[in-house]
Amino acid sequence: MHIDEDILKIEKEKLQKDFDTVKAQIQKGEIEIGSMKSNLNALHGAIQQTEKLIAMVSNKKEQEKKWKL
Repeated sequence: MHIDEDILKIEKEKLQKDFDTVKAQIQKGEIEIGSMKSNLNALHGAIQQTEKLIAMVSNKKEQEKKWKL
């Protein structure tokens, strides 16, 4: 098989296309990861808020018990 400049240019174009595809996939993945991290932070905040409300209800119940005694 004879390799000439034209064949090498075609091969380079294929490689460049593959490179660009993988690069785009990585960028898309990074955006998705950023979105998932934002969702994770929002969920963590909701958990903290729920824990605070649970503690408030628990404290209220304890105070009501003390007043009944």
